[in-house]
Amino acid sequence: MSSLILSAPLKGWVAPLSEAPDAVFAEGMMGDGLAIDPTGSTLHAPCDGEVVSVARTRHAVTLRAANGAEILMHVGLETVALGGEGFEAHVADGQAVKAGDPLLSFDLDLLARKAKSLLTPVVITNGELFSVARRDDGREGAVGDFLMELRLALPGAAEVADTQGPEVSQTLACPLPHGIHARPAAALGACARRFAADAAISANGRRADVKSVVALMALGVKAGDEIVVSARGRDAGAAVTALVELIRSGMGEAAHAAPVAPAPTVQDDGDPKRAKGVTGVPGLAVGRAVRFVQAEIAVAETGRGASHEHAELTRARGVVRRRLEAAAAEGGRERADILAAHLALLDDPALVGEAQARIERG
Repeated sequence: MSSLILSAPLKGWVAPLSEAPDAVFAEGMMGDGLAIDPTGSTLHAPCDGEVVSVARTRHAVTLRAANGAEILMHVGLETVALGGEGFEAHVADGQAVKAGDPLLSFDLDLLARKAKSLLTPVVITNGELFSVARRDDGREGAVGDFLMELRLALPGAAEVADTQGPEVSQTLACPLPHGIHARPAAALGACARRFAADAAISANGRRADVKSVVALMALGVKAGDEIVVSARGRDAGAAVTALVELIRSGMGEAAHAAPVAPAPTVQDDGDPKRAKGVTGVPGLAVGRAVRFVQAEIAVAETGRGASHEHAELTRARGVVRRRLEAAAAEGGRERADILAAHLALLDDPALVGEAQARIERG
């Protein structure tokens, strides 16, 4: 199945995702899709599939379709803070559903009073594999109306491989003092790539592919947050164990806060001609003065075809990779760890997939 039709899971006004008052959704960090401002109070399945996860607070559901597309439906924004108040789930993790089946119900009036917004994003979380080929927004929609069509995004991509066996998972509190930011996200992605399994981390009602630094950072995991590490596939158990052990190790993150310096005070000598200020960083800065000029980059107005542009993307990524590796070799461990996160971004499936999909679209 190379394409998939999604029907509207809610009655309401269908809007572009960019209208969501939440940058994670509006800027597409969670994936492409649409948003619905609901006038109905029951969320339905937009296609046949399996329930991947129902949020602990029952405000979000993720489905996996037969072709591997993962669809997240997040009722309202910042509704995780309600702790499940006003929500009732009708399905459970692992349950098979048909298009139109009720997934959860919610108290529309309560959400209107307590939530940041009722706008409900419907997004494709594995956008490295699927793109939105058609969508129908800017209108009032009923449950079951056409919403969007998904297609395989990568040129020559094969169908998603079946992940046999049950999902293996472990739940833990995040011990990282700064949560999952770029550096630990890169380390987790590198760990996951060693196993023949599809691994994910779920937190705060959201689910992210562990191999995607961008998706992991978009989870917004903070110290102490409950996270679920899960995997499917031949090495699912080993992958979950390795990822959990890596997280529990602290991953080299400092567990103590830096000492707080006393707040500087402005020294006023009474001279109105003197600019007053405080020291930002004490000490001297010695180095070469340079002049920054804006680079003039020649861009061809017409491309030379998708094959050429894909090759150029691969070449450019290789150049950047060699430069980063050389820079990492010249510094200490801390610098190498930071640059490792930059290297991980070069192979981030979400970013690479989006770039390749845009090349295909011209």
